[in-house]
Amino acid sequence: MMVFVPGRQLSPGDLNLTVRDAQGLLYDPDGISFTMFQHLEGRDVLVWGPKAVAKRVEQGLYWVDMTIPSSWEGDFKLVWHLRERSGAEERAVYEEFTVARMDISRTSHEAPSIAMARNPLLTPKLADLVIVVRELISDENPDRNYHFRPPTAGKTVAGYSQRVGFIWEDKTILRFLNLAMSTLCIANPMVNYTYTLENAPANWLQTACIGAAAWCLSKEAARWAADEFSYSLNGVSLDVNKAQTYQGLGDSYRAEFTEMKMNLAATKPTSVGLRQSRWLLG
Repeated sequence: MMVFVPGRQLSPGDLNLTVRDAQGLLYDPDGISFTMFQHLEGRDVLVWGPKAVAKRVEQGLYWVDMTIPSSWEGDFKLVWHLRERSGAEERAVYEEFTVARMDISRTSHEAPSIAMARNPLLTPKLADLVIVVRELISDENPDRNYHFRPPTAGKTVAGYSQRVGFIWEDKTILRFLNLAMSTLCIANPMVNYTYTLENAPANWLQTACIGAAAWCLSKEAARWAADEFSYSLNGVSLDVNKAQTYQGLGDSYRAEFTEMKMNLAATKPTSVGLRQSRWLLG
């Protein structure tokens, strides 16, 4: 569940809706709007709307363009109203979120940045890059690939895990993709590149995917480093050292990224000739 602070200006990556047809393609429905309710004393109270206009990012992508009111606090429900075509029956999609007050000048909250940071928006172009990174780190199909990994909170029913979740979230991979692109742009101190994930050439984007994969693996190594232990009793030993395994995989991708980075950002020699008439007169 997403957590916001009062007074926060929402971004396209926060409360959004992706609309797809039966073939999985993005499309614009005939009508789309939203209504917000607050959970108070066992009932839902209308606090925004009804059926406020949703803002369109591009085909099939919509979001809530608003600032969280300063008076809001507690649990809320966002209801998307969707009509696929003219005359069709309207459907509703629900999403819950929380608004919590945080005083960033105090340390009463452990990490107020988690609730205040804006989430990056996932577009179809960026989704393709995320999938490339997931393929590199084998995180594209957890139910098929994680044979010995315990289930995570991908989806739970009655306290039991129903399916295995992904290791890395889309927003984590997107942030590392941006970091990798920034690293590529400053790789050559003699050239000032200003590429982003939206306008970079294809070879730059593929290289950024390798860099993002390296950072993802290093991130997981940092998480497992806190849980490492060794156990030995009566000839039975158990060592949990996943951090070294993840870090080793990350170092391999980082070495590949470094080599590609230097070749990619290096200035290439060119020659320029002056064209003139074959015969000089006068």
